[in-house]
Amino acid sequence: MIPTQEIAVEILERIDEEIISAKEALKAGLAGKDFDYKVRGSIHAYVMETLKRRNTIDFLIDRSLDGKTVYELKPFLRNLLRVAVYEMFYKGVHPALATDSAVRIAKRRIGGRAAALVNAVMRRAEKIDLNSETSRLPEVQRLAYRYFHPEWYVEYAIKLLGREQAIELMIANMQNTTYVRVNELKASIESVRKYLERYCVIEETCLPEVFKVVAWDRHPSTLEWHADGKYVVQDLASTLVAHAMKPEPGERVLDLAAAPGLKTSHIAMLMENRGKIMAVDNSEERVRRMKAKMKKLGVEIVECRVADGVKFRWKADRVLLDPPCSTTGAFRNYPCVKWRYDEYKYRATVKLQRRMLENAYRNVGEGGVVVYSTCSITFDENEENVMASPFKVDDVKIDGFSSGISEFEGKRFPEWEKVLRTWPHLHDCCGFFISRLLRV
Repeated sequence: MIPTQEIAVEILERIDEEIISAKEALKAGLAGKDFDYKVRGSIHAYVMETLKRRNTIDFLIDRSLDGKTVYELKPFLRNLLRVAVYEMFYKGVHPALATDSAVRIAKRRIGGRAAALVNAVMRRAEKIDLNSETSRLPEVQRLAYRYFHPEWYVEYAIKLLGREQAIELMIANMQNTTYVRVNELKASIESVRKYLERYCVIEETCLPEVFKVVAWDRHPSTLEWHADGKYVVQDLASTLVAHAMKPEPGERVLDLAAAPGLKTSHIAMLMENRGKIMAVDNSEERVRRMKAKMKKLGVEIVECRVADGVKFRWKADRVLLDPPCSTTGAFRNYPCVKWRYDEYKYRATVKLQRRMLENAYRNVGEGGVVVYSTCSITFDENEENVMASPFKVDDVKIDGFSSGISEFEGKRFPEWEKVLRTWPHLHDCCGFFISRLLRV
């Protein structure tokens, strides 16, 4: 019998200890293990679904510990309890079965005292009425536990969207939707459609090369054509960025924060592999992986460079700037980020974005185009950064999505109708901001 829960605990422990993403931890934790796609999918689900609910799960564990908090426990034991509580409260596993499984793992991996602690915690947790426990808390804190988001996010989302839409957004952040973008450098849209329909139920989207995956017998990421680079798994919002740029064959395009390279490869596809793309990232390891991705996807016009996107100079017709951001629009795909951001890191990120926008301006001549995008919902990282830039705002003409935010906390953005926003609760994809900027 494959110890699915135990492997999930090991991966969650790795995330805690090494401060890495769930994707990196899953890749490392499953390396060398000869599991079929169903087992891998089950482990992936345990990790991601536990991570998404971590604040509320920790609240339940804290209420069930005798004089301790969850963070006083060793990482393996802490994450074993998290997985067990997830099973009992959110996966529908009978409390006795969830408890028994966790106790057996604790006894084998740590010892009898740990097993006794797990048993005691699980039995206390089973009796907790979460609604009753949180009913006397302040509203923001209560909503944070009910909808599995940090308090700072709940407060910000309510200010930005109002209470009801903020709740809808948080509910949508807990869901996952898979999108597939055809790589027309290696396959036709119709051939990929027919191939996917053997394994999946798919629907068309606003872009001809992008399909929404509604259901599957096998997930598209596990299939041979994905390994061959005939399509990529890429969120719908992310695929809009290259279309906002409108690159032409033969042009010079600079991508100032390119890794992992999905948007870069999409631009190359729209350019029909003609012209030149300079793809920059400041991580040698990410650039190495990006080079491998370009080769796999048949992209021939991209040069990958390890360089600082704040300082790198290369004259281009068009620039893509999709800089590091708070990732507040992509919690459905990157739940780790929910629990890691703080005010200091956020302010440093906004400062970096502005410096990169200034460098993007230096790299295009008069009439040059810069597409500035983030996977963030915040006003500061998006509309406010555009307002502070030296660019003229051009109109992003992609139908079916939302315009920008016109005003936030007394700050007004007069050109809000020219920029584009996607929202998880409105468009069933990640939350993105996309602007098209002109140097005049």
